Amino acid sequence: MPNPRIPLPVVSVPTVLLFTGGVMVWTGATWLVVTEAASLWVTMPLHALVTFTMFTVLHESTHHAAGQLTWVNELLGRLAMPFVASYGSFPLVRYIHLEHHRNTNEDAHTDPDAWTAHGPWWQLPLRWLTIDFWYARFYVARQRTRPRSERIETAAVVTLSLAAFAWLAATGHGWELLVIYLIPQRVGLAVLAWWFDWLPHHDLGARRQDRFGATRVRVGLEWLMTPIMLCQNYHLVHHLHPAIPFYRYLRIWKDNRDAYLARDVPIATAWGRELTSSEYREWRQLTGSLTEEPPAPQPPRPSLFHPLRVAEVRPLCEGAVTVTFDVPERLRETFRFTPGQHVVIRAEVDGEEVRRAYSICSTPESGVLRIAIKHQLGGAFSTFATTELAAGDVLDVLPPDGMFTLTPEPGRTGRYVALAAGSGITPILSILASTLLTEPHSRATLLYINTSGASTMFADELGGLAARLGGRLHVVHYRTDERDPDLRRQRTEKPFDTVGEALAISHERYQRGRLDGIRLRALLQARLHPAKVDDWFLCGPRDLVDMARRTLADKDVPEENVHFELFQGALPVRPSRRPGPVLTVTAGGKTAEIPATAGETVLSAALRHGVDAPYACVGGACGTCRASVVRGSARMDVHYALAAEEVAQGRILTCRAVATSDELSVDYDR
Repeated sequence: MPNPRIPLPVVSVPTVLLFTGGVMVWTGATWLVVTEAASLWVTMPLHALVTFTMFTVLHESTHHAAGQLTWVNELLGRLAMPFVASYGSFPLVRYIHLEHHRNTNEDAHTDPDAWTAHGPWWQLPLRWLTIDFWYARFYVARQRTRPRSERIETAAVVTLSLAAFAWLAATGHGWELLVIYLIPQRVGLAVLAWWFDWLPHHDLGARRQDRFGATRVRVGLEWLMTPIMLCQNYHLVHHLHPAIPFYRYLRIWKDNRDAYLARDVPIATAWGRELTSSEYREWRQLTGSLTEEPPAPQPPRPSLFHPLRVAEVRPLCEGAVTVTFDVPERLRETFRFTPGQHVVIRAEVDGEEVRRAYSICSTPESGVLRIAIKHQLGGAFSTFATTELAAGDVLDVLPPDGMFTLTPEPGRTGRYVALAAGSGITPILSILASTLLTEPHSRATLLYINTSGASTMFADELGGLAARLGGRLHVVHYRTDERDPDLRRQRTEKPFDTVGEALAISHERYQRGRLDGIRLRALLQARLHPAKVDDWFLCGPRDLVDMARRTLADKDVPEENVHFELFQGALPVRPSRRPGPVLTVTAGGKTAEIPATAGETVLSAALRHGVDAPYACVGGACGTCRASVVRGSARMDVHYALAAEEVAQGRILTCRAVATSDELSVDYDR
């Protein structure tokens, strides 16, 4: 999934201007009706136009796309709501619309907007005219599960609206109510149901599980269609990136067009003719052939271990050290890394070879290759590294690898949130330090979980970095040991020397207990609202990362914006002793044909027969053992370190891959 990385402004000026313009048009049209200065054939289309434009304001606020400030979205949403449907509340519409995004193109009882597309063709206009009645039925059936505050606000709005309608009718203003509000509003809602729901989604039910195939774009006549439809002719972009403001849709489509076309997204012309991706390219003259496709990215070839001398071993905190390597000039390019990547260490401990993956905690700009190692109970290498390893020792190291990364861009203004627990801070520190120092207008929040201050890795470095950045990095420490001194820190009696020194104390905060789902949901409803955040970085134990991913998914955070890395992957796969498939394994330019047992992973069989295959965690977390399937098929129980696109291209993690065909050929070199 392409990540557009378009920053959300503090306040979306086009959205505010659209609201202001809508109020002005509605006021002017109402004045024309009251003074009988213009025909109803003029005023009613104007009032209907306001319904349409105000829905866009409401829609932007629903997705928190009207700006970074939550109160601006809440206010604009409630102010725009009466112009769309005065008898509904903003929280009600937000809930219903998000249900549409969660269940796009399902049946109408699951996706409320599917009401506009189901049924025979002659019913469709009637369905478009009655979309709000279906919304009401949809909500009433679920209102018992909704928050109490939402139900109270909805009931109050409905009561006030019906009372206002009754008062206007009783005082002899029923005609004005009809021609100023009810009739134009009905027309506006019908157009909205047609353009927002039916045009983008009809006849796509067979692809409803594919986010790229659940919504279409309408191309051609952009000079007319884009302003008339307020950019909803590129509705697919909205479903893929719902927090992006509407006026950015066309730019995002152009910037990421090849990635979208590679997924064969639904495309139609302004007049409804369906186009394949190849036909679209030919029509736009993007290629000279109807069949040409953009080349698939080639996976990197596996690297070899290099002996590196340890330059320094320095105590970091209780039970942890940092290890700095001396990288010779001839290997500088080989060991160049992107913030967040890791290296695999190979060493002999007590006569046995061990391999471990450790994230790089330094920044590329420093020119230093440094990792942090925390002692794990029973850990062979971590025990050796924290008690015996010394400067001058030599370790075998694989060049940097890993997809848990962020490449800084000096001109970007981003908002990032990182969640780390214990040694999960190592890649996070590299990402945050490098990015915030390179991107002077970006900001970040770190949620950091530890037992106590004594066992907190890089506590001093984080505090110094937060102070140096002057408020652009906010660190929230969660301490599970109630006796931790940081939780009882008293305010100093010494006065602050400078305003900056006084403000610096707010760069770090301390909370009792761990960060659980309840706390995270509370943060997502306020200061860390998903629409305010460009990228999320999660690194820690599997339970914590899984909890955070579920919580973010429930808040409709796109998967492509959530990056994660685990301490360790799944438990080892247990094969049987029964004969299994025949494997053909290519690694380092050599090919071997080996027998596997039933249920045995490709990596296990390869190592058992002496193949020098790359690996580290054997739990699907690090990605070191990636390979390509050349022939046959395999299944993986987990593939944490592979993106869905890589799996679709035939990439596997051999530590978790078990052959499902009688013969399987894999290549580590591709």
